[in-house]
Amino acid sequence: MNYLVTLQGAWIVRNAKSVEDAMNIAVAEAGKMLNRLSFVDVNVGDVECPKCNEPLKSVFLVAGTALVGLVFEIKVFNAESKEHAARIAKFEIGKRLKRTPLDVVEVRKIKEV
Repeated sequence: MNYLVTLQGAWIVRNAKSVEDAMNIAVAEAGKMLNRLSFVDVNVGDVECPKCNEPLKSVFLVAGTALVGLVFEIKVFNAESKEHAARIAKFEIGKRLKRTPLDVVEVRKIKEV
């Protein structure tokens, strides 16, 4: 079976001038490290505002240092189960992004290619 696995990870950006700058740097750095995996999309994640229930970008910037929540979507082919696909995704992304904590957000079955 083929699956689309969504992972989230925390990325630290130093010397960011703004929230937008931190988001751009985080996506560029992670994308550069994952450039050999052409089947991975990297984006900034969203969190929900507890008061207004509006989506906000998951970026926290203090004194030029930002913690950016990134979302990685990776296509996993020929996995035995959802759990197997999640393990493969964490392994493939994790070995390229050492010391980046990753959590599985969602695993969806996709149509055969």
